[in-house]
Amino acid sequence: METMILASSSPRRSQLLATLGIPFTAVPSGYEEEFDSSPPIRQVERLAEMKVRSLLQERPDLSGRAILGADTCIDLNGRILGKPADRREAGRYLEAMSGTSHRVLTGISLWNGRQKSIITRTESTIIHVTTLSAAEIEWYLDTGEWEGAAGGYRIQGKGSLFVERIEGCFFNVMGLPIHLFYGMLQSQGYSLL
Repeated sequence: METMILASSSPRRSQLLATLGIPFTAVPSGYEEEFDSSPPIRQVERLAEMKVRSLLQERPDLSGRAILGADTCIDLNGRILGKPADRREAGRYLEAMSGTSHRVLTGISLWNGRQKSIITRTESTIIHVTTLSAAEIEWYLDTGEWEGAAGGYRIQGKGSLFVERIEGCFFNVMGLPIHLFYGMLQSQGYSLL
């Protein structure tokens, strides 16, 4: 496969693409994420697509390449939890998720440089969180893992201690639902074989 452009600075997405052996170059989009009042699924799809479209405006020389944009958020009963702005907000997120379940939504947009078209899909995974004590929340906040993570936790790190179970794609929670992404590549004529 030709070298893909990843319109993201996410280390997790880069790690997953590298693990799959997909040649890529990370070229983060300058698009500023802003949530609105639309349903969470529509928002992650819009944000993923806007990252791709923004990059195409910034770098028209990339329009002939495959470009991947993605956005992940936490949907807690219709309330979006993005990346916490600070420790205090991360603590509020963890308190709100304690003893409940939430959905992790990832919108993926794939620009087909050959056809000059874009497709967008969304993956949803349900996460069941154990009841957290105040001491556990403070300990986790002290780790710093919450920084830059949707919902203020990382399932692939110490945050996994608080996850009772998941329903759906584990990789979605890391920011790139691999099976969905693979199907999108195939549907657009890109082969990994």
